[in-house]
Amino acid sequence: MQIMGFKKTGSYLLILATVASLSLAGCGGEKKAEEKKAEAPAPATQAQAPQEGMPGAQHPAVDKTAEDIQKLAHSSIKTQKEVFLKEEVKAKWQEVKLELTEGKSKASQAVTAKVGSTVKLDERFKLKVDAFVPDYAIAENRIESRSNEANNPAVLVELMEGDKTVAKGWIFKDFPEFNSYTDDRFPVKLLGPGVDKAREKQAEPPTQKPAHKPGAAK
Repeated sequence: MQIMGFKKTGSYLLILATVASLSLAGCGGEKKAEEKKAEAPAPATQAQAPQEGMPGAQHPAVDKTAEDIQKLAHSSIKTQKEVFLKEEVKAKWQEVKLELTEGKSKASQAVTAKVGSTVKLDERFKLKVDAFVPDYAIAENRIESRSNEANNPAVLVELMEGDKTVAKGWIFKDFPEFNSYTDDRFPVKLLGPGVDKAREKQAEPPTQKPAHKPGAAK
């Protein structure tokens, strides 16, 4: 009887040991799984923001960049594009203020010239003012003014020796680095547009009739 009791007790203890072993194994497996899960990188849920200096971080305005590229390309062209100006633009801006410099002596003077006229430089050379654009822009394959205000003034000049054109190009008031006229014999600088004819006309005082003198015949 004792032997049987011992066997039963031994069997019971063996079962308990087996269950404990399985429990420990299970706990160890879960612990290892949790450790692996903690070590694994978290999946990316959002795209990372672009870093400073990388494309897309601080990209300049598209229209300004395109405009600068157009100006730079225009400064190196050999043939002149067609200039298209509306009649109201031509009527408003008829004069330009230029600074003319003699290349050798470096002597300079400021002059006001009408668009379409020529300025005598010396006995051989003269400068012709072909066109003035108050708000210079390149549209398709021509040059035009985006507005009728002097937001980006540019003038097209032509250096002539007698009746022969020896240099021709654009001069910008605010962006001289884009000038396509760069002749060293007579450097030219655009100081600005001439008098706004429309505003000048508005500023003129109204004409008054002479006062009637006492005793004068009516």
